[in-house]
Amino acid sequence: ENARIKAQAYFAASRLPTLAIDAGLHIEKFAEEKQPGVFVRRLRTTGQSATDEALLDYYARELEGVGGQSHGVWDVAVALVISDTQVFARTFALHVLFTFRRSAVHIPGAPLSSLMIDPASGRYFAELSTAARPDAGPIRDFVRQYLDNI
Repeated sequence: ENARIKAQAYFAASRLPTLAIDAGLHIEKFAEEKQPGVFVRRLRTTGQSATDEALLDYYARELEGVGGQSHGVWDVAVALVISDTQVFARTFALHVLFTFRRSAVHIPGAPLSSLMIDPASGRYFAELSTAARPDAGPIRDFVRQYLDNI
């Protein structure tokens, strides 16, 4: 729903085709009260938005506290607004492995990619090209499906 709301708001302001992506996160070994959900960028300790470095510190510390690794699932929503009447949306799940050990590569604005490992390749998300990331395919396929409508 958040992706659709964002896409519709930006479309209304720009009148240009607009793509929005939103996600929620569940980390298997985290207690329910520590689940990020849609508030991934807010620290559970303060409830405030955090810098990339603060997020890395927080999630690395929490992961270390549960044994150093945990499977996680991103529930990703993608919305594309082409006109007032053409609104398309899709959701998909992205399964990852989280580790408290940070990659040496850091992507500004996407700090958790330094703690996330692609289960298929065994590589950190931060070290993968955009095209090689497992979430790129579903998003690319979604956009391609509706390109003819633009």
